Amino acid sequence: MSTRRLQILAGITLLVIGVGVLLTFILYNPQPASDLELTKIGQIDTGGRTADVKVVGDIAFVVDQNEPTPGGLVLINVSDPSSPSELSSLHDGGWPQRLDVDGNIVYVADAQEGLEIIDVSDPMNPVEIAQYTGSGEVYDVQVIGDLAYIADWNNGLVILNVTDPSSPSYLSSYGITGACPHLHIAGNLAFVIDHRATSSGLKVVNISDPLNPVNAGGYMPDDDLWNPFVLGNYLYVGNHELGGGELQILNVTDPSDITQVGLFDEGGSVFGVHVEDGIAYVADAQRGLQIVDVNDPQNPELLRSFYDGGQAVNLAVVDDIIYVADRGGGLEIFQLS
Repeated sequence: MSTRRLQILAGITLLVIGVGVLLTFILYNPQPASDLELTKIGQIDTGGRTADVKVVGDIAFVVDQNEPTPGGLVLINVSDPSSPSELSSLHDGGWPQRLDVDGNIVYVADAQEGLEIIDVSDPMNPVEIAQYTGSGEVYDVQVIGDLAYIADWNNGLVILNVTDPSSPSYLSSYGITGACPHLHIAGNLAFVIDHRATSSGLKVVNISDPLNPVNAGGYMPDDDLWNPFVLGNYLYVGNHELGGGELQILNVTDPSDITQVGLFDEGGSVFGVHVEDGIAYVADAQRGLQIVDVNDPQNPELLRSFYDGGQAVNLAVVDDIIYVADRGGGLEIFQLS
């Protein structure tokens, strides 16, 4: 569903002189916003405090912070999204925050134990094969190829070589003024949250040479930006400033001159966002799952929403299925049709 609203794209009238043939072409998307249906189709308890989710094939990899019931990393069979079932879990203490999946390896960012690297080639028996401690406070991770980019609370952006996941090695780091809770890698740029600094906001780091990351720009508003997502020329990010909570849309075409171009504010608290095909899927801790049209970044428009309590803090989207990590409701599964 590249666009979910009825749009008349062209009405072209050709008058062929001397033949008298009138041709009218009307091109449109047959699915208007009014026809959208957002339906909750499944749910499963992951232990009590679900924090993140990634879906690969028929498995949802979930971080649950409520050790040990089951807590930690939880693997869930979602071959039938309407009937999810737990496959296994791995919990060994700590305070897991986020995760990324690369093939049969899961990387878990743990705020008390650093980066945990887990082999899930047997989904019924995940095994931790390595750990990178760093400062001991890792809050986010993104793996691209042989490199793992981690948000190390005290050390900023840290880049690891994970060619051999069982033996990660430090390559470089880029320190920031404050603490580093989140990042998003897009091409040769790392968009890094600078949290609770003198000027809280966003730092942009050129990582084309992973041995020598350098400053490429930044955006330092008075807001407390949270959990960025980059697609094309735009960055989508929540605001955790007291009294804030909105989704901000930033133009990052020029990292040295980032500007806010749009704002979506329903009075909630945006924790996570995923954008594709002109639609922003928003995890709002106070208002649940929100589906927002961002085809016009300057004028985002709410299409659908679903809230039944809990705290939606992150999500994953696979085709028309949306997996929501809900602190109170476990893993919630929705279909947008």
